[in-house]
Amino acid sequence: MAEKWSMKGDWLNSCNCDSGCPCLFWSDPTQGHCDAIDVFHINEGEYGTTKLNGLNIVMASKAPGNMWKGNWTVATYFDKNSDAKQKEALEAIFSGKAGGAIGELLKLIGTNLGTKWTEIKVDVKNRSAEIPGIMNFRMEPNLGGDQKNAISISNHPMSPGLGTVFMAKATASAYKDHAFKFENTGKDANWATFHFSGP
Repeated sequence: MAEKWSMKGDWLNSCNCDSGCPCLFWSDPTQGHCDAIDVFHINEGEYGTTKLNGLNIVMASKAPGNMWKGNWTVATYFDKNSDAKQKEALEAIFSGKAGGAIGELLKLIGTNLGTKWTEIKVDVKNRSAEIPGIMNFRMEPNLGGDQKNAISISNHPMSPGLGTVFMAKATASAYKDHAFKFENTGKDANWATFHFSGP
């Protein structure tokens, strides 16, 4: 049985939709399919007595149509700085075995390409992430009518696990690994805080 767990931190996302991703409204992706990168930086987290503070996780996914209809193909990357107990915890949570909102979302996966333990660089302040040789993206806010603050969406389909989602555009976004190759520069990007728990 999974340990009781919780984690909160920052989520960064890049996908191939035009800016203003329809997935946040249950709708079909603007390009007919979804190529996405999701980055999780854990500020505070624990799985039982194991602390997860400071660790990073990246999920690269491809959905053949509306993401909410499932059949995703997914590759997962875990922080190489994790010790043995942290590795066990991350695998339990991000495999869906530990339940919670992440467990429900991962039910949409049709093909799992497996996991890699690697260097993951995340700069939350500058909204950028990198896996050397595999993935790199950064974004800039998509400003709203006041021309000061990013457009934001609350009560979206991923609430309350994800807080208010802020809209952005990718100033750079590239991924290449397994059979995937994304080039989403100029496309949609988002960021939010997250708070997940389980089982």
